[in-house]
Amino acid sequence: MTSQHTASTQSSLFRQLAEQALARSAGAPLVAGNQIEVLFDAEANFQAWWDSMASAKNSILIEMYLFADDEFGQQLRGLLLERLTQGVQVYVLYDWLGCWREHYRGFFTPLLEAGAQVRCWQAPGWRSGLSLLGRDHRKLIVVDGDTAFIGGLCASSRWLSWRDTGLRLRGPLLGDAIAAFADSWAACGEPLPTLAANLEPAGNVSARLIATTPSTAKLMRLDLLIAGFARERLWLTDAYFMGTSAYLSALCNAAHDGVDVRLLVPRSSDIGWIATVSRTLYRPLLEAGVRVFEWNGPMIHAKTAVADGRWARIGSTNLNISSWLANRELDVAIEDHSLAAQMETRFLQDIDNATEIVLSGTHKRPALAKPRQQGPRLPLRQHAVASAAAAARQAARLGDALDSAIRGTRSVEDSEARAFASIALVLVMLAAAILWFPYLVALPLALLLLLASGSILLRAAPRLWKKRRPPTSPPPADTDSSG
Repeated sequence: MTSQHTASTQSSLFRQLAEQALARSAGAPLVAGNQIEVLFDAEANFQAWWDSMASAKNSILIEMYLFADDEFGQQLRGLLLERLTQGVQVYVLYDWLGCWREHYRGFFTPLLEAGAQVRCWQAPGWRSGLSLLGRDHRKLIVVDGDTAFIGGLCASSRWLSWRDTGLRLRGPLLGDAIAAFADSWAACGEPLPTLAANLEPAGNVSARLIATTPSTAKLMRLDLLIAGFARERLWLTDAYFMGTSAYLSALCNAAHDGVDVRLLVPRSSDIGWIATVSRTLYRPLLEAGVRVFEWNGPMIHAKTAVADGRWARIGSTNLNISSWLANRELDVAIEDHSLAAQMETRFLQDIDNATEIVLSGTHKRPALAKPRQQGPRLPLRQHAVASAAAAARQAARLGDALDSAIRGTRSVEDSEARAFASIALVLVMLAAAILWFPYLVALPLALLLLLASGSILLRAAPRLWKKRRPPTSPPPADTDSSG
């Protein structure tokens, strides 16, 4: 009896410590009473968005990295314009880098003219300077303070041929979603007015909403913790995998400890060089027992994880430095056996449409486990435009992946030679172009310095002017004593 009581006490203490570690790592409490529906791919997600917004009565909040001027983007804008005529309050926050073409071509002007509140995250200017890093990469829609949509999908027709995952949320966790939007909104101007919200229990799912801001590393800490907590399975899907050495070590240690660690990444990416750099990370993972799969379709854009059939994560965060440390991201960490089982089932379906990378040959080089079937590729023009639009956002991720090879702390294996050779060739071409045409660097650098200095001066000038102005003298006292 005593031993059973002691074991029960120890188990309870472990659960309390685990809950405390998860809450502190994520910076978010576990909230019960939610209804969460997992939505796979654009057809399910876009239809759910449309149905919910079409019936909106009070408010629509949209925080979206990419809002494209294509067929779906125009249809969605038309729906928002229609809702505005019915008295619905519409708030749209978009990222400048994700929507730079739409920003300068007036895509959002009809919404502004119809009465919508529209703001842009970190558009370049004299006051803001030019900040290409630290983007608002969130994908969030909240309708009537009653339903929220969170995931990896943007408002663009491009997603119609991509594999991605999102979710529909109702319940108390909605308060955290609205607070996350309000925080981003206030960072761009006046605070969000108080809006009605339905935070009553709507289901029996417990979850955390993790709203990452630059340098907080909330999800990075949580991802590392889950890699340490997983006991049986840890299955990851990521669109732009460039894990840090700490995270790679965590995955390798879990695999060494007998955990079934699997990683699903794109083969054909909308940002081709990211896939090239990702392949330089395969060998240590494979040697540790991590199974790596490359998606055979046009693009897999999901950012999900599922562990031990009871924990799952869905959101906008990729497994790389840019998402972990520089961007504003939004994810939901779910603790529910039913939803985790659903995520595991879908993962197994996904790897049926993927090719496993294995160590083979005398030197145990990463190679395809079986011949890969050629799938459809993005049209050349679409591929080029998408790559150019996202190149600046992804640039910060390259350094960490190449750092160990450049410093010579890790040998470059035969299996990685092609990827590293491609990267080296690009760097050599860039160096040659700079040597031949120095103004390619000098002119942009001068413009950046002028923009940055102007921004700093504009911020400092009002305070300096106020400091130099003489204090206002009080009015002279009345010296008339006749009264």
